[in-house]
Amino acid sequence: MINNISVQENTGLITDREVEIVRLLSNGYNSKEIGDMLFISEHTVNTHRRNMVRKLDLRNSYQLIVWAFEQRILSF
Repeated sequence: MINNISVQENTGLITDREVEIVRLLSNGYNSKEIGDMLFISEHTVNTHRRNMVRKLDLRNSYQLIVWAFEQRILSF
C-alpha cells in the first residue's frame, strides 16, 4: 500500500507498467515526476497514458483513474 492506495490484482486489461503509472497518477504525480521515478522519459509516460485511455475507450486520465478504482485495480 502506497499513500493509502493499494494496488489490487491486475484485471488483464492493462499491463503491470500501466498499473504502476495509474497508481502514481492517482497519487497526484505528473508525467515528468512519474518518468523520473520509473526511469523512463516523460514522453513514454504520456504514451502509456494515451494507450490506456484509448484501449479502454475513455476520454482522459481522470476517467482512467476512476475506471481503475471501479475495477478495483486501485482501492483505498
